[in-house]
Amino acid sequence: MSSKMKLTRVKQIQLAFLTLFIMCLSLVLYMDHSIQKRVQEKRFLSPTQYYSKAQKFYPGQVYSREQLQQNFSQLNYRQREFGATISPGDFSLGEKSQCQPLITDNNNIFYCLFFRTTVRNEIFLITFNEWNEILNIYQGDNLTPARFAEGEAKLFAQYMGDQPTSQKEVPLSEIPRYCLDAVLAIEDPQFLEHSGVSFRGILRALATNLKQVRWSQGGSTITQQLVKNHFLTPEKTLIRKIKEIFISLILELRVSKDQILETYLNIIYLGQSGVFEVRGYGAASDFYFQKPLDRLNLPDCALLAAIVNSPGRYNPVRYPERTLDRRTRVLEKMLEHQFISQDEYQESVEAPLPTKLNRYLADSASYYVDAVNKQLKINGIHDRSGLMIYTALDPNAQRIAENVVRSGIQKLEENYPEIKKLKTEEQKNLQALLISSDPLSGEVTALVGGRDFASSPYNRAVESRRQVGSIFKPIVYLTALNRTKEPTYTPLTLINNGPFKYEWEGQTWEPKNYDSKFSQPVPLFYALKESLNVPTARLGLDVGLKEVIETAKSLGIQSPLKKYPALSLGAFEVAPLEILETYNTLARFGVGRPLQILKMVQNKQGEVLFSAESIEEERANPTETAILVGMMKETLRTGTGQGSRWRGFDNFAAGKTGTTSDNKDAWFAGFTPEHSAVVWVGFDDGTSLGLTGSSGALPLWTHYMKEVTKSHSNKDFQWPQDVEEKVMTESELLGLGLPPDKAIETPLIFKKESNESQSGFGF
Repeated sequence: MSSKMKLTRVKQIQLAFLTLFIMCLSLVLYMDHSIQKRVQEKRFLSPTQYYSKAQKFYPGQVYSREQLQQNFSQLNYRQREFGATISPGDFSLGEKSQCQPLITDNNNIFYCLFFRTTVRNEIFLITFNEWNEILNIYQGDNLTPARFAEGEAKLFAQYMGDQPTSQKEVPLSEIPRYCLDAVLAIEDPQFLEHSGVSFRGILRALATNLKQVRWSQGGSTITQQLVKNHFLTPEKTLIRKIKEIFISLILELRVSKDQILETYLNIIYLGQSGVFEVRGYGAASDFYFQKPLDRLNLPDCALLAAIVNSPGRYNPVRYPERTLDRRTRVLEKMLEHQFISQDEYQESVEAPLPTKLNRYLADSASYYVDAVNKQLKINGIHDRSGLMIYTALDPNAQRIAENVVRSGIQKLEENYPEIKKLKTEEQKNLQALLISSDPLSGEVTALVGGRDFASSPYNRAVESRRQVGSIFKPIVYLTALNRTKEPTYTPLTLINNGPFKYEWEGQTWEPKNYDSKFSQPVPLFYALKESLNVPTARLGLDVGLKEVIETAKSLGIQSPLKKYPALSLGAFEVAPLEILETYNTLARFGVGRPLQILKMVQNKQGEVLFSAESIEEERANPTETAILVGMMKETLRTGTGQGSRWRGFDNFAAGKTGTTSDNKDAWFAGFTPEHSAVVWVGFDDGTSLGLTGSSGALPLWTHYMKEVTKSHSNKDFQWPQDVEEKVMTESELLGLGLPPDKAIETPLIFKKESNESQSGFGF
């Protein structure tokens, strides 16, 4: 090889080394900048946080003392002795003799509740009578009478990406010294001395791995564990280990020991609660001990340090013996490094382990969170990392809804042989959805889109479109009641219930009632409560399908509707949330609000990225809507929904059953003055249920409403001033042609008539 060629070869090698050096330097600089930025911005601590709506207390609501204690304990409030100083995040319950001296209007007081909010630092006093009903509410240090008391928004779910997580950020200064000493003693005793990597530990681990002929130890420092979990993949390879060492050295050069330890203790994986990953000491303290981190003692801290090594293996409830051994090992290491005394060691070794774990909202309200995330995208928010998302969810309502859907489906599968057969032989799972809201605000308080999100993440509550059947019929009747030209309609107007054929675009439509029977003409209210198809079909054609569609659109239906004759019987597909908004509008006598799932979104800097607007508008005539609601109350009292009564739900309520052709879909939609709910039951592929709205959906709706309205005041609807209630007697109903067994004394709502009117009944 010539000297010229050798020189060229040397230059090529030099150039290659220079290129490699520049690449490595660039990589180091990039990683250096990335590490600093990530720690400074606390990018390790950026879960998406979902908050429920703040609980509100109103006069007339009913809460037992046990319910109040549970509610405030779930918010991590501390219960104090009555009369003690109430700090933010404290509550106390007082007896009659303790409450009466505080206020002048103290008649009928049986006990009272005192609490001070954490965020707004507001103090409230709520008084109760002996039936657990709220009497009065007072606010401020001077206890000024207030219309309501508002509590705190509750953090009900956290996600790291798509993983449900429980994590509470805690500054290093608020972590007990015992907890710091315990984790250092067992995981990294030389943490304050090394530069990010313990080469002695690596050699010791390497010798153990060679001896066992497998990769069982890594010799990782706390810094390396932090790097491994949040900069690298968990694979066990030599290349990954080299990267881990390299990044750990950079991290220690750029970030203080305090920052590394604080970050580590806030993000380390410490267990699993259902679908939740429990991360960090703050969340682990709540999960294992049901108390704040600053209240942990030495045995508690030693247990957390024991769990760090393997949360699944050292679960104190599931594996108490091995966990106790591991905790003892932690205490021995603490004693060895002189972090504790011999007396402290002996006392802590004998301390009992926790016997129960804190369980979070089932499935992390996964269907509700999914609905929120879809709404975020609609509003142009795609990166959820670190966001604080305030929703309309009521944790109590959501918990009840999830339990009702799960148990309701199970009962239907057990009690109906055909459904059980479809499940066992054809592997078809029955599904259900349940959505509910506060009709006054439009806030969606609970949303369940299927039997189980883990096995069926398709969210039927927000993504499905199903035929709605007879729950559409109230829209037809409201259209008729709103009619001003002749003929006009009242609840007692007679409608033909005989067979008829309708010619339409070369086709013949011949509607039939569910039982295929006909009768003489029936009153409007009776046709609705008994869900008769023939009179409803006639009514829709008489008042005009175009007008029916206009009414539907004004109430909240957005899905496309066409002027097909079967429109009046609900023979088209609609989104469940549209039905909920429609029934909310009916519950408020024609005054509507858009549904709210998402209320506000803030980033970590507190900037508001989204805030929902509350728009209230009159969508239907209040008088005619009130008359319709009076008719719909009869569905639950004596009509197709009366099964709710013998199941124990006797609140003032109105609603409608719905069953589609071939029994493919079972619906029930209904409301009290304070709460609305819609339930659907069916198979995703449209297989026939063999059930109606009464037998399929109504049991779930009833169970839910019985539980969720326990704290509500059971008061009738507040009717507009221009209507009045009149009771139709048995003889009057017989005179209208009702069969004797159906001529039940019935209260109905009518317009107040002028003195000149000859009849208040419209016939």
